[in-house]
Amino acid sequence: MEAVVICDVTQLDLTESRQPIYDQPVRVGTLYQDPDTGAEHYIVEYPAGMRATSHRHTAAQTIIVLQGQLNANGQLLGPGGYAHFPGGAVMHHEPAGNGGCTFVSIFDGPLDVIPE
Repeated sequence: MEAVVICDVTQLDLTESRQPIYDQPVRVGTLYQDPDTGAEHYIVEYPAGMRATSHRHTAAQTIIVLQGQLNANGQLLGPGGYAHFPGGAVMHHEPAGNGGCTFVSIFDGPLDVIPE
C-alpha cells in the first residue's frame, strides 16, 4: 500500500451528499479508504444553518475541525478542535454560529449512519 499525501485538504473537490440526519446536503471529499480494514477518511463541509439529528456509527469516528465552528455533543470546537466518538456512541454534531464548518472525519471501519 502506498502513502497518501495531500498538501492542502481544503482544496479538494467536494461532492454533494445527502444523509437522513441532515436537513440539507453537505459536501464531502474522500481522503482515504482502506480496502482491508474498511477505514475511511473524509473532508466534510457543513453549510451555514444546517441542522442535524442525533445518530450513531458502528465504527468509531474522529473529527478534527479545520475551519469554522462545530457543536459536538454540546461542546463548541473551533479550528484545531478534536472530538472522538467510540463505535456505537450516540453523537450530535452540526455547525455552530452563523457560518459553516469544515472538518476531517476519520472512521476506523466502514461508514454507516444510524439515526436515533
